[in-house]
Amino acid sequence: MLTVKRIKVDSAELGQIEALYRASFPENERRPLEPLLEDTTGHGEVLAFYDGSLFCGFACLLTCGDIAHIIYFAVEESLRGKGYGSAALKAMHAEKRGQRIIVDIERENPRAANEAQREKRRRFYLKNGYRATEVRYSWRQEEYEILSFGGAVTRPDFEHFWDELYNRYNFAGY
Repeated sequence: MLTVKRIKVDSAELGQIEALYRASFPENERRPLEPLLEDTTGHGEVLAFYDGSLFCGFACLLTCGDIAHIIYFAVEESLRGKGYGSAALKAMHAEKRGQRIIVDIERENPRAANEAQREKRRRFYLKNGYRATEVRYSWRQEEYEILSFGGAVTRPDFEHFWDELYNRYNFAGY
């Protein structure tokens, strides 16, 4: 069972998280973490996962209404394939009990240089109880699809999620 720690801008673990973040996500997909680390609205959060004292990975989430959106999720490279990713998802599911959890993944594309990684990522989420949705979108020259856990998510649900964050709650960091 992994333990979960909420990370803030002054947390000692921030260096490990930033290093894993840079190693795991291409530059065109990275956004500043500060809006999540400094959030006082209750919508953004950064979680670190530990097996005892061993740092296993992190997740960044945005929550609005009954939807929690996993924006970034990574496990230390040396620990991948050992069940830590599935354990971290279970920990997030427990943290967000009663909410629909969504994740966006790069759409499969036979011409993509990382097509094998895309297929593996999709299988990982489906194996862990996520379901395909109708939601597809483009962002920063990449095509994404939304997978959901804990209930279906429609395009209007997804659009409402972002409209609420930007317009009602003025969460402009993302």
